[in-house]
Amino acid sequence: MKFTYNWLKQYVEFDWSPSELAEKLTFAGIEVEEVVNLGGKIPEQVVIAQIFSSEKHPNADKLSVCRVTDGTGERQIVCGAKNYKVGDKVPLALPGATLPNGITIKISKLRGVESQGMLCSAAELKLTEDAEGLLILPADAPVGKKFADYLGPGDTVFDIEVTPNRPDWLSVIGVAREISALTGNPLKLPEAAVQESAESVEKLTSVKVDAPDLCPRYTARVIKGVTVGPSPAWLRQTLERVGLRSINNVVDVTNYVLLECGHPLHAFDYNLLAEHRIVVRRAENGERFVAIDDSKHELTSDMLVIADANRAVALAGIMGSKDSEINDKTTEVLLESAWFLPANVRKTSKKLGLASESSYRFERGADIGGVIWASNRAAQLIQQVGGGEIARGVVDALAKPIQKRAVKCRYVQVNRLLGIEVPPATVKKIFVGLGLLVAKDEATSCEVEVPTFRVDLEREADLIEEVCRIYGVEKIPAKMQPATVAVSEFDAKWDAIARVRQTLTALGFHEAMNQTMVAEGDLKLQNPLSAEMTALRSSLVPGLLGNLRTNVSRHEFNVKLFEVGRVFAADGKESLHLTLAATGRRTTGDWERTERVDYFDVKGALEELGVPAEVRQIPPTQAKKMDLRDAVFVAELELEPVLKAERAEKQFRELPKFPAVVRDVALIVDDAVAHGAVMAAVEKSRNKFLERVELFDIFRGGAIPTGKKSLAYSLTFRAADRTLTDAEVNEAHKRIKRQLQETLKCEIRES
Repeated sequence: MKFTYNWLKQYVEFDWSPSELAEKLTFAGIEVEEVVNLGGKIPEQVVIAQIFSSEKHPNADKLSVCRVTDGTGERQIVCGAKNYKVGDKVPLALPGATLPNGITIKISKLRGVESQGMLCSAAELKLTEDAEGLLILPADAPVGKKFADYLGPGDTVFDIEVTPNRPDWLSVIGVAREISALTGNPLKLPEAAVQESAESVEKLTSVKVDAPDLCPRYTARVIKGVTVGPSPAWLRQTLERVGLRSINNVVDVTNYVLLECGHPLHAFDYNLLAEHRIVVRRAENGERFVAIDDSKHELTSDMLVIADANRAVALAGIMGSKDSEINDKTTEVLLESAWFLPANVRKTSKKLGLASESSYRFERGADIGGVIWASNRAAQLIQQVGGGEIARGVVDALAKPIQKRAVKCRYVQVNRLLGIEVPPATVKKIFVGLGLLVAKDEATSCEVEVPTFRVDLEREADLIEEVCRIYGVEKIPAKMQPATVAVSEFDAKWDAIARVRQTLTALGFHEAMNQTMVAEGDLKLQNPLSAEMTALRSSLVPGLLGNLRTNVSRHEFNVKLFEVGRVFAADGKESLHLTLAATGRRTTGDWERTERVDYFDVKGALEELGVPAEVRQIPPTQAKKMDLRDAVFVAELELEPVLKAERAEKQFRELPKFPAVVRDVALIVDDAVAHGAVMAAVEKSRNKFLERVELFDIFRGGAIPTGKKSLAYSLTFRAADRTLTDAEVNEAHKRIKRQLQETLKCEIRES
């Protein structure tokens, strides 16, 4: 939202500089994104000139040679613009002028033709950020006058970021109302006085609303005898300074009022409306529409259109049609001021990819109570800049009376939430300054009637936020508030679930999280989000199987997953379940290629949690259909018994203080010798320094005889009170090898 410093001062008095104003707005919650100074340094060598001839440049297709008068004589200017005509008055920068954009003007030749100055655009004079062509001045602009004197004092443009809940800030008056509350100075609203003719508007037009749910209010005025033409300088400059291009006096007025009060309007050529009447209806499926910007659209029945007796002439709240717009031949105007359902405007705009200043405001919630004021203000200005007669009365199709909210504010709650004492008189003064009516005033509270332009005020906390903004956030001291730790029954449950997650993760399982909504199920949803999510899940198993399938399809064949989540019975009852699923190899060691997960891996994980459970294998035929190459084992159980299960108390011991010594041993044994037999033999000769024995390799083939295998073990030795010597370790290691040879009749490959 853009506005200028001088424009804002038309509605409220304040003595802040532009930088001070930006700071005040920021502290009041209005984020100022950019502040741009315009026209404050236009040099004296820029004067008003009039073009009295224009010819094509002899050596350039895109240039023209103009003859102009600057009030003291004639000059020849080479110009590249196309938007002027002979007789127009424009700013002329004379040689020696240094423009606000840094360009210094000199007499020079352009493609062989001398140019004795430069005709200027609004952007080159920093009156706007961008502009198309020359700045065309009103016909009464005095030739030869310094442009800076003609323009008057410089101005400053503010660009603010407006949050979606504050559509009232999308207007100059809305911002001025904030300044009024901050300063205590009164808000000066323009008097929207309408001089009407004797002819009644009901004789000229009618309004029929077939979709009151999408358009609760629609008003229409008729203005006859209008002269459409260029806007006066004040109107054109105001729009151009905030980035809007001047079109004509009638359209410019609707844009000006939109920015002034925040309410969008639309002007139709009255004589281009079939039967001179308005029908507000839903579009027909496949109905064609050509917008003012020449874009073509195919409409659907969920879109709202403004139609005449035959066709759609506007997309409600978004944009008018090409064949009903105001043009140079327009003499009668039908002025629309209405309120459209924000959700419908937003949906239509997004679906068609068509947006406008109007849709931006309607999407956020315009002021349904300000419809008539906006209509009166626009009719008044159209008459002022274009003449004509305003028909008596306004057609007002209002579906139901406008209801205003009443919100109570307790003074003790204000002080409690803000942490400071704000006097009740100050609270009420702030409300009044913001345009809120204090309907009831009691010793401990007041009741505020919320105006229709404040769609965001719904509860007491909203009112207290207003007090905070206007009273001053900076007045609230920064101090550390005492904090107390609340104890909740959910804390213990959350901690118990966290322990389950930690245990399963430590056992090599990864946690999965799937959608509670699925494609099929007993508990169907009345309003599903999509065709793929029409029911609530009754089990976690299908989701985990889908996760396994996804992993396997990406060549991750060894997967162990668990999920903690909600499931729903057919009667709607909800419960928390824990489900485990595993497939592939037990570990990733190359020597263990045949060690696959089985029933006992899942059962052992559940026993670690302290609960027995039914573990089952997914039928191989079903696993094959899901492209799962290995056996799949799953278990699903209610979580509550898991959380209540008694578990063996963990025993902790101090970490070792002295280093370990590791020695390897490999032995060739008969293929029938089990790992357990090896461990039993080691145990017979166990030395007090032996801490751990670990099998790390199994090998067959090669130099190993048929019927034999090689088993390689890692032996870890450590003393609790000192560092072992090589001699001590060698002796213990030798004794173990000797015991293995005697017990297993094996061959020791290396020591």
